[in-house]
Amino acid sequence: MQKYLNLLSLLFLIILFGCKQDKNLESSIPFKKEATLEIINSQQDTLRFDVELATTAYQQAQGLMNRYTIEENQGMLFIFNNNIQQSFWMKNTYISLDIIFIDKNFKIIQIYENAFPLSEETILSDSPCKYVLEIKGGLSSKFNIKANDIVKLIR
Repeated sequence: MQKYLNLLSLLFLIILFGCKQDKNLESSIPFKKEATLEIINSQQDTLRFDVELATTAYQQAQGLMNRYTIEENQGMLFIFNNNIQQSFWMKNTYISLDIIFIDKNFKIIQIYENAFPLSEETILSDSPCKYVLEIKGGLSSKFNIKANDIVKLIR
């Protein structure tokens, strides 16, 4: 009888935690397209991403926190008031991201690939930038996005 109760308890916990995870996925913040961003890579391929814009201090502080999924064609573009060295972290961010630093002339200056989810490590741009694009981790390599590629924002 005790084995039966232990098995039932274990099954209950599996179902409970399984449902809780699904609930988190359902409560993930939905993506809302606000613009299109194009990257022209060194092979002259034009890559298009639907992006949310982070223009206010609050939006920039939130970034892609508390998101559980992002599609390959989606990202977030941070637009800063000043062209300065920028820093990021992955606190409360559940998906791996490529963080792409872009200068005031819309040229990629640095890429930090596969930022580790939930990490509080500081990711700092090597030089001043005005824009930062976050896309799904690994896409920079997959699509051959590199420093010196050109970016265009289409609203």
